[in-house]
Amino acid sequence: MAEVTGMTSEFCESVAVVTVKAGDGVNAMTAAWTVPVSQRPALIVVHIAPQRYSHNLIMEAKEFGLSILADDQMEVSQHAGTLSGRDVDKFESGVLKQKAPKVTSTPVLEGCAATMECKLEKAIAMGDHTIFVGRVVALEKDSSKRPLVLHRGTYYRLTESVGKYY
Repeated sequence: MAEVTGMTSEFCESVAVVTVKAGDGVNAMTAAWTVPVSQRPALIVVHIAPQRYSHNLIMEAKEFGLSILADDQMEVSQHAGTLSGRDVDKFESGVLKQKAPKVTSTPVLEGCAATMECKLEKAIAMGDHTIFVGRVVALEKDSSKRPLVLHRGTYYRLTESVGKYY
């Protein structure tokens, strides 16, 4: 059976930045593969490849932040997603602005549609990524902001509501 590739870009996804602080190391990485898992308890998952710098930091810290970017934060996504925290301090340029955490030791980002502080519940190796399950211990949202959306490698802004889900 032939291996299927390219299917992940068919999903329309909010764009998020995962932050983590372990010891003196603080990093941020763009992650499109973020999904809520449960409302009670509040659980989310982020998928991170083992070779990413943030991967081992999360394993060490046992916590992470998740910042759902607003539709005016495309530059934040590109900055966090194109540089490696192994080589550069992504916060030094000022493109990423940290906001102090309320519960964890890991900062989240300013100006986002929503931010979540998470305690690591479980790490599951699956395919070419690790699925990090996080328990949301703090949530902030700005209802005036719309999320930045990614589909087929292109960023979009939501512009029109066509109805309520339920």
